[in-house]
Amino acid sequence: MIHVIVNAGARAGRKAKASDVIEKALKERGEEYRIYPVREPGETKTLCEQLSAEPGPQTIWVAGGDGTAYEAINGLKPREDLRFVYLPAGSGNDLARGLGLPGDLSQALEKVLHSKEDKAYDYGEMELLPGGRTCFAGSSGMGYDAKVCVEVNESKLKKRLNRIGLGKLAYFFVAVKQVFANPRFNMTLIADGGMSRSYSDVIFVCMMNHQYEGGGLRMAPKADPCDGKITVTFAHNIRPLKVLFVLPRLMRGTHLKVKNVVSFDCTELEVITDRKQYVHNDGEVVGMVRHIKVRCGDGKLHMPV
Repeated sequence: MIHVIVNAGARAGRKAKASDVIEKALKERGEEYRIYPVREPGETKTLCEQLSAEPGPQTIWVAGGDGTAYEAINGLKPREDLRFVYLPAGSGNDLARGLGLPGDLSQALEKVLHSKEDKAYDYGEMELLPGGRTCFAGSSGMGYDAKVCVEVNESKLKKRLNRIGLGKLAYFFVAVKQVFANPRFNMTLIADGGMSRSYSDVIFVCMMNHQYEGGGLRMAPKADPCDGKITVTFAHNIRPLKVLFVLPRLMRGTHLKVKNVVSFDCTELEVITDRKQYVHNDGEVVGMVRHIKVRCGDGKLHMPV
């Protein structure tokens, strides 16, 4: 039995509903399935909690955007006999890119249905102090990129652009604005319990399981989603006008060549800032704090290659 959780508003292209496309593909292959349309925040998490708690082998598919994937990761109870499949049906689809899936739902379905091998993928765990524990599938960020998520999620612009298939433009407009509007901060990093280092005039710090965030930005071009490590990327002491020239390089992943853009791998990271910063996981704002701890999750997500 394949349990398919689908964002009820998700579509494959401009017209066809994602649920209809998935159902047709599963029927053609003679698969046993059940579709769960979700409409409200929190429904995906609750369903994943319930389904993954059932005994015996389970197969759970989730179709939606990165926010839907975020809810799923926070509801799942990873184990060896649980197979998880993510299908892109959002505007950003960064997790799909990181997993090597096409952004087109029908093409991604073809790859998943014809995959003969599973692979164990990482996910991230975060502790917000104070604020509790939360997980992320692909990316997390503190500072500039989180503030971009805040404004995009609160704006009506993204919804309007999504209607014509141009949702990514909302991120572009807000990203340019926040280069000048978002205040810098000072931070201390402690990686793998070792010695701490402090940095001033910090723009952002990102913790990544795979390469992408922000609708296709290659924030961590060397990240491996299966290596048991978090890839950390941050930028500091870069003038705003120069940041504007760095932004296009994020698309190509060449920003790591810019002075004061730093990237490294670790298994655990602690970030302490001098003032509260917004924090996002998979594009969803999870809090505003001064102190976070991040590490790879204890389990693995078994997903088709």
